[in-house]
Amino acid sequence: MRTTGKIVGASALLLTVAACGGNGTVAAPSSSASPPSSSVSVSSPPPSSSSVAPPPTSAPPNSRPTQGVPPGDTSLAPEQINASALPAGYPHDVTLAEGGTVVVIQAEEGGCDKISAKAGEQTATQVVVVVTITKPPHGQMCPMHVREISLPVRLAAPLGGRELVLKPGP
Repeated sequence: MRTTGKIVGASALLLTVAACGGNGTVAAPSSSASPPSSSVSVSSPPPSSSSVAPPPTSAPPNSRPTQGVPPGDTSLAPEQINASALPAGYPHDVTLAEGGTVVVIQAEEGGCDKISAKAGEQTATQVVVVVTITKPPHGQMCPMHVREISLPVRLAAPLGGRELVLKPGP
């Protein structure tokens, strides 16, 4: 009979510990049986490897940061960019990539608006890039969100010291 009491008490203790989530706290058994004569030590399990955050992964090779000049790109001097023909709201944040053979326009595209850019006339003194914003048909419902995009425009030759002229497209 005394062994049965110990088994019932130990079982109640284990059930209580399991119900507490094994967090190291031990509650008194709720039965009227006598407490077990031996003590039970409960310790927290060591943290599992799944609870540790994985190390940050590097960005994909073709991704570009959304702020600042991307690594490997160069900024243009403000006097080398002529964006005077662009209406308000058109992007004019420009960097050069791939040794100056690619002009990259950083822009914000929102809702159903689509922004595109293409190379225009390229002379010995200037390069024209045509920037076009396509609006949705009147009355079309569009989501209210803004996304950062990069518009790469490949040139026939590196920009070098030539003036970059940004013009609005049709």
